[in-house]
Amino acid sequence: MAADAFADAPRFSFLGGQVCLDFANTVDWHASATPTDRLRSYPDLLAWGVQAGLLDEPAAMRLLEAAAHDPQQAMAALERAVALREALFRIFSAVASGHGAAPADLEHLGAARRLAALHERLLPHPDGGYRWAWEDSAALDRALWPVVRDATDLLTSAALRRVRRCQSEDGCGWLFVDSSPSGRRRWCSMQDCGNRAKARRHRQRAKEPGSPGQPP
Repeated sequence: MAADAFADAPRFSFLGGQVCLDFANTVDWHASATPTDRLRSYPDLLAWGVQAGLLDEPAAMRLLEAAAHDPQQAMAALERAVALREALFRIFSAVASGHGAAPADLEHLGAARRLAALHERLLPHPDGGYRWAWEDSAALDRALWPVVRDATDLLTSAALRRVRRCQSEDGCGWLFVDSSPSGRRRWCSMQDCGNRAKARRHRQRAKEPGSPGQPP
């Protein structure tokens, strides 16, 4: 990334299978009593956009410069991003639990989608025909536009029934699309929450009467 502009930004995980779910997952331990927000600054938001493939580095640098010229607007953009993220988390958590999303959250997303649509353009496709593309803009909300479109596309697709929330007892809360053949995936990542759950079960079995090292 150019000139170490995002050197202090965190490295984000992308386990959700959809951009909108990855964005909702920018809080660690989201369903616990002690969540950790990884979007701590506007540069963090841009870093996430670059890592997610939504912004190229020149566009991110232009937005970073625009933010430096108007820190108050950059902070407002970050606050809008966090509000959108929390609405997405609530919407898709409700879906994963088999419940309906709150009307206020759906309205929040719908309003964001209408605003994002103002920045979509139909452009010629190199292979013929046309394609939707985002305008090359210095709007500080630019990284959110594809997130919003992805969220509304997911909500209106057959893939919605595959949305899950990590079942970690530690309160991970990360969201993902279950693409497993069985449709029974439980963890955001087997290497992380899945392994913790296995270790917990192993410790519990080791404490049971009759286990090696335990009295019968």
